[in-house]
Amino acid sequence: MNVVQKTTPDAAIELDEYNSRIKLMRYQTDDLERLALHLEELAKERGIGKVMIYADPEDESSFEKLGFEKEGEISVFFNGEPAFILSRFLDDRRAVTKDEEKKDSIVEMAEQTETLSQPPELDPAFTLRHATPDDARELAELYRLVFETYPTPIHEEEFIRECMQNDVYFSVVLHEGKIISSASADVFTKYNCAEITDCATHPDYRGKGLLSAIIFDLEQRMKQAGVPNLFSLTRAVSAGMNIVMAKLGFEYQGRLIQNSHIAGQFEDMNIWVKKLKI
Repeated sequence: MNVVQKTTPDAAIELDEYNSRIKLMRYQTDDLERLALHLEELAKERGIGKVMIYADPEDESSFEKLGFEKEGEISVFFNGEPAFILSRFLDDRRAVTKDEEKKDSIVEMAEQTETLSQPPELDPAFTLRHATPDDARELAELYRLVFETYPTPIHEEEFIRECMQNDVYFSVVLHEGKIISSASADVFTKYNCAEITDCATHPDYRGKGLLSAIIFDLEQRMKQAGVPNLFSLTRAVSAGMNIVMAKLGFEYQGRLIQNSHIAGQFEDMNIWVKKLKI
């Protein structure tokens, strides 16, 4: 996987060839047209099909005039302030969403789910704890089992160890001493927010509330770390994960079309957002 970070005083750009996308995470300029052209040139040089901008809301109309369209927002991304996610598709095939009605119905069903006020009680046979670097090999095995492909190299134990050293918090559930479910909170320290991600449960143990319990634990860890602003990008086709996020009090804020290469193909990702009370 080849992700290149380009950071200057005026911009923070992520070039992600594996997911064929460029993300502009931060910018400081009055010349938005020149900025957009620069991103398009970078994308064309590398054959990248999608350009995304985490934009200041007041710049939305300006970027739309330049060919971008709003896909959603993360209302707490910039230290509790909103980022509008605007995208331009340089490859027309990337702009096509499939089974839109089905994906909309999954969101509607999730939003009707009753919110949990406390974590679900786990069967005494299960143990929830914080992961350590010693768990990296077993975590990689779990992710290889659950995901044919994934937007990050989560199948590699060395990558997981590096994540743990760089503000990524993993929590896990074990059964008979073996990790059967996991998720992480990836902290964006510059923006004081965290992404709930890397959610996986062994197929034999699904439907037992394991990820709900894990994400509750990650929320507590984020409170202790002073990071109240959370978001998650959830596969739009996954009824189970969208329901989990809604149950935990996350709010749906849009859909990113063909955004991430996961489970063997590009998939739409739903945006879910939550602000913790600290």
